[in-house]
This record gives sequence, C-alpha cells and structure tokens, in this order.
Amino acid sequence: MNFKRIQWIFILAFLLFDIFVGSSLILETRFTVSNGQQNRQSAVLKEMRNDSINYGNLSNKQQTGYYIAGKRSTDGGILEQESDKLHNQNFRFTSGTLTSEFDKPIKVSADNTVQRINRLLKNKKMVSLGDHYRYNKELSDKNTIVYTQVLEDKPLISNDGQIRFRINSDHEVTGYTQTYLQDVEVLRQRSNTISQRRAITWLYKHNQIPNNSRIRWATLSYSKLLNTTTDDKSVYVPTWIVEIKTKNSGAIQQLQVNAFNSTVMKETPDSVNTNSLNNK
Repeated sequence: MNFKRIQWIFILAFLLFDIFVGSSLILETRFTVSNGQQNRQSAVLKEMRNDSINYGNLSNKQQTGYYIAGKRSTDGGILEQESDKLHNQNFRFTSGTLTSEFDKPIKVSADNTVQRINRLLKNKKMVSLGDHYRYNKELSDKNTIVYTQVLEDKPLISNDGQIRFRINSDHEVTGYTQTYLQDVEVLRQRSNTISQRRAITWLYKHNQIPNNSRIRWATLSYSKLLNTTTDDKSVYVPTWIVEIKTKNSGAIQQLQVNAFNSTVMKETPDSVNTNSLNNK
C-alpha cells in the first residue's frame, strides 16, 4: 500500500471519529486537563464508591501511542513461512491460525510456567516469531497461558496477534494456537492518550459500569478500530481494556475505551471500503 492510499484511509477513519465523538463534545469539555478536572474525577470516584463499585489505585498519568495499520498473516504469509522451521510437533495452518501439538508435552509447575514458556519462545524450532510476543497475565488462566503480540511496546489485544498455550490436568504444555499481525505500519506521529483514571470515570459517567461490581483490571493496549478493504489491513489504536465483575451474579465483561478520544468502542469494528482508492 503506498503512502497516499494510507492517507486516504486515515481521512475516512477520522470521518468515523467525527460521527462517534460529535455527540459527546459537550461532555468532553468537562474533562479538560486542569485542577477542576481532578476535582471532578475525585467526585466521580466517590460516587462510584457509593454505588458499591470497587477499584484499586487508578493512575492519572497520560501515556502515548500511535494509529497503526497491519494485517493478519494468512496463507503464504510470514507466519506460515516461518512455521517451516518448526520441529518436534505436529502443526497445521488454517485461516490465519497455526495450531500445534507437541510430540512430547512439556512439564511445568505452578511456580515456573511463565519462565518455562518464555524460554520456549526463544527456540525458533518450537515457536515461530516468539520474540514478538509477551506474557499477558490478564488474559491467562490455569488452562491457557496467553502471549500477546507487542506493538510499539504495548500488547495487541486482538485475535490477530496471540499465542495461546494449552495446559492439561497434569500441568503440561501440550501445544498452542498462534496468530500474527504482519506488515505493521505507524500511520501518524505519536499522540497523548487519556489516563487510566479518566477511562474508568468516563465509563461510569456513561452508565457502562454497573452498581455492586468490581473493576478487576484496566490496561492500555492496542485493539482494532476498523477494517479496510485495502490489502485486508485493519487500523489499531491505543485502547483502555477494562474488565468488570458483577458481585452478585459473578458475570464478567470487558469494555474498551479509545485512549485518544474517550469513545466507548464497539465490540465489532466498522469496515471501510477503500477499493476506490487503489488507483489514487
């Protein structure tokens, strides 16, 4: 994809942003960076406590990030090419996902599971492109250890770039599934993001956090903003991923807040038809 086409895609993306953000501009002014903002956020946090919403320490530090484009590695892509180097496992590559079963399960213990898998990722004969991924505690459990692809030093929370290691009842790693985001491009210069505290208070003010609940974690990651038809690429943005557990029912939900403009993001990203830009 040439630079001019990327520019056009980005223009279309900002048109979508205008639609999403336009209705909240008045509310947005209440979050201007100032002492007044700090006071308002403190008042919101007090309201949350009154509504029996539990949370830990919420950082008020702004971070930075980029708009990033990339596409999932599919048939003939980098992941399938690199998989030719794998040994001591049976694997197949279908619809952009590599599924592997080790010839001999790898014994681990509760104390060294992550350390053992970290070493495994360094072995190119066992895992392809392993140095592009990092352990993700929030997405992992006792049966599945999740590693997420790293984009500009932040995790990619998307099915387009994950390794999911399977752990059996004997605490052995039996294999994994893997996806990979390739042809990654930074679309614009670095920009500031909203803080963790602002993301949480924004969700509460928009009635996204139920009473009698607990915020389990909130992490800044990259997630998919929209799909394009140009080379099957997608656009990813810094996103606050917030996991909430309702105390009474035990239900767990994950919410996403665009860390550039505070928009609560959709579960299913929009698609933009950019075929008409191919000849521009």
